[in-house]
Amino acid sequence: MSNDAPDILIVGAGPVGLLLATELRRDGVDVRLVDRMPARIFYCKALGVTPRTIEIFEDIGIARRAIEAGVWLTGVQTWQDGTPVPARSMSIQGQGLPYGSLSLAQFETERLLEAALAAQGGRVEYGIELVAFEEREGAVHAQLTDSSGQTHTLRCRWLVGCDGAHSKVRSTLGLAFEGGQYPQTFALADLDVEWDLPRGPMYRFDWSAGTRPKASLAAVPVRGSEQRYRLSIIVPEDKAALVDTPSPDFDTMCELLLPALPDNTRLSSMRWSSVYRVSHRIVPAYARGRVFIAGDAAHIHPPVGGQGMNTGLQDAHNLAWKLSLAARDLAQPELLESYSEERHPVGVDVVRSTSAALNAVFAREAATPAMRETQLLVTYRGSRIVADECPEMDATLPAPGDRVPEVGGFQQRFVGHAQRLHEYVGRGRHVLLGYIDAPGAQYDAFVEGCSALDALPRELASAVLIAAPGCDVPANEQFTVLTDAANEFTIAFRASGGTVWGVRPDAHIGWRSCACSKEAVTGWLRRSIRVD
Repeated sequence: MSNDAPDILIVGAGPVGLLLATELRRDGVDVRLVDRMPARIFYCKALGVTPRTIEIFEDIGIARRAIEAGVWLTGVQTWQDGTPVPARSMSIQGQGLPYGSLSLAQFETERLLEAALAAQGGRVEYGIELVAFEEREGAVHAQLTDSSGQTHTLRCRWLVGCDGAHSKVRSTLGLAFEGGQYPQTFALADLDVEWDLPRGPMYRFDWSAGTRPKASLAAVPVRGSEQRYRLSIIVPEDKAALVDTPSPDFDTMCELLLPALPDNTRLSSMRWSSVYRVSHRIVPAYARGRVFIAGDAAHIHPPVGGQGMNTGLQDAHNLAWKLSLAARDLAQPELLESYSEERHPVGVDVVRSTSAALNAVFAREAATPAMRETQLLVTYRGSRIVADECPEMDATLPAPGDRVPEVGGFQQRFVGHAQRLHEYVGRGRHVLLGYIDAPGAQYDAFVEGCSALDALPRELASAVLIAAPGCDVPANEQFTVLTDAANEFTIAFRASGGTVWGVRPDAHIGWRSCACSKEAVTGWLRRSIRVD
């Protein structure tokens, strides 16, 4: 085990730790990622990948590979007592989202993320366990034990615990894990399902009375074969004795599952099974001093809507750019404090909403899946590091704190295909985004504003100017010029000419102003970055 002192030590190489390490390595930050497991476990835990998470995968260059490895979920179909219920079902095709929802086994997500980390020169150090740590002398001193039982002390500037629900980092910090556990037992199985239903939707089968015992079962398609699904069921109280082992055998799972499935369903080729309980817990804060926690170490909640892993990945995406600036001594002192302030309310909301949804499942009153489950609506409005100098604009429009909406149809000189806005934001950079609908003063003001970016390293910031159709813009090597040929930007933002937005590296808007100048842009940058 290396004794090199990294800027950041990440404990836990699940999806959250892998994404955080990948983004930091991309920015050139010295990071070590350790995991106590001797090797990766190929077990399908989390399954759903939200549209927002696919956007993050695009940011690090693995979106296409994730799509190829997964199965698109075409909707949700709910059946009650053997009959489809359209009011509690939903198609998710053609809704104008940047991406659909993807079924992707967690081990595939981890495989793709680990490959992305390797492409940035990073690696996972398996078989290394965090034993203890303390913060002193402006650093974190961590004791690590390797697979041979040898213990070493590692000094790092920051420590991040991505080490799951039983987090050593969280317990050492003494952070309460507030909440509880549901008394119900759940059983999972990965197997082949033969039935007459079309492949694509997630299915939910509820039975309340009549010829069948009460039951609630969910079936999600998994890539592998045209019949492969992951089935999850709430174990009835009179069947509890069947699941007295962590991995029930095939016959036991058939006895549990078949009564809740449509007539003439056949099950085969079980790859694994599991029994588990569901908890709802969250910490009061995601950081203390130089130590942070993310993912299941900070929040766990019911799997309804597939929010768990996705919420953790967005924790990492929020923290990565802030730690990256701090590691390069470019961050304002309060920037790292904004991580917990921005992500803790999101975690609270997810725990509450998924708990309410699970309670509805228990009551056989499940609601139709909502737009919130795409996680595209997560906002940091009101955060200390965002600012709005156009408060009179309609509150429903994209504002500081919101994710930048995906709009497309842009034309660029010498490029023969349409461009998308998300191709120009994120990827570790702050982006100055401007809109003009008339040449002259608006253009000159944007040019002046762009000069504020000269104080930053070139890889840290860029600028994009959106021009209304017919607005002639001279060539300028300082920034990219896109023409809003499809009028999508104008419709989505409804801003007047001369408006500018500062976009953070996580593709959330950090600032908005109705007038651009070097002084104004410098003021925005100084909310996060040390600017001379």
